[in-house]
Amino acid sequence: MRITLFFIFCFSINFYSLAQKSRLIVLGDIHYDLLQDHDMDWLSTKQGDLRQVTEEYTKFTKDNWNDFSAILKNRTTTNGFPVKAVIQLGDFSEGLAGTEKMARQMASNAMKAIDALQMPVPWIIAKGNHDITGPGAVKAFQEFYIPMFQKQTNNPGIKSANYTFRCDNIQVTCIDPWDKETDMVAFLERELTDSEAEYKFVAIHEPVIPVTERCWHTLRNDQVKREKLLNVIAKNKAIVLCGHLHRYAVVRRDSKYGPVVQVMVNSVIKDRNFQKPTKIITEYGPSLAVNVPDWQPETLEARKAMLSEEAKYVTYYKQADLPGYAMITIDDKKGNVLLEYYAAFAEKPYDTIDLTKLLKP
Repeated sequence: MRITLFFIFCFSINFYSLAQKSRLIVLGDIHYDLLQDHDMDWLSTKQGDLRQVTEEYTKFTKDNWNDFSAILKNRTTTNGFPVKAVIQLGDFSEGLAGTEKMARQMASNAMKAIDALQMPVPWIIAKGNHDITGPGAVKAFQEFYIPMFQKQTNNPGIKSANYTFRCDNIQVTCIDPWDKETDMVAFLERELTDSEAEYKFVAIHEPVIPVTERCWHTLRNDQVKREKLLNVIAKNKAIVLCGHLHRYAVVRRDSKYGPVVQVMVNSVIKDRNFQKPTKIITEYGPSLAVNVPDWQPETLEARKAMLSEEAKYVTYYKQADLPGYAMITIDDKKGNVLLEYYAAFAEKPYDTIDLTKLLKP
């Protein structure tokens, strides 16, 4: 009897301990692409895109997608405590199908690829620019992606790529920078401030803080609205998850209401053995632009000025060209959020960062 009670006690302790922790798998751009989903006559008129489709994305999909997705599925069941969701940050598909018919076929095949994985946890997907690029792509996104969002979240009320997923004490709110009918900032403010979730994440394709030489970021042409967006995020202590620029990057930026922490993930797996970056950049400022002089030299001075201004508020920065995926562990007992970044097919994390410390004023 004592032995039985002892095992019950130990099991209860272990179960309680596991219940205090949960995880999110975070994926950046994937650019899932099948050659048969393109009108090649149309694509041949766009030489840069033709090269990327034929020499890169369709090849990466064929060579690496099945094995990469198998690793992700395995992560949902073997890490010792539960994974709550897979967050994919846009550009799941390559887009550029070329015709309305092919756009529907591409969107359908992309969603079938997710269905085929039979993940035991839901996919929370943000809209990316490639997902809606090309003739018929916007309509195809609405026809195929939105029903997938509804199915994955068990929420038939989702009508656009602006939506919220809630699981226990975790909330993920996706926002769509291309939705002209929705005030993105007002939507986000409402979703975050009305929520009692302890751990809040904002999933958006474009970063809200520039982190590469290109300086591409949401609302970069509307500084007043951008400042409001940053303040909403900071007030609610939400962590931003983004993609778009095919980099791994973590940045902390001060605002009127405290720090904004942003994590960028890239999941375009070119080489499954690429598990260590050739260069890690930790200096934030105009040097980001200066060090890549061949990219749009005509805009160099403007980008240097932009980065100089932004650098006044940035207190932590790390960037590397390293495709992979992130695991975010939430320890509810300690109130701690930990980022682990896995490069390509690596079994152990390349980088580990305590995001809770970065969120502190």
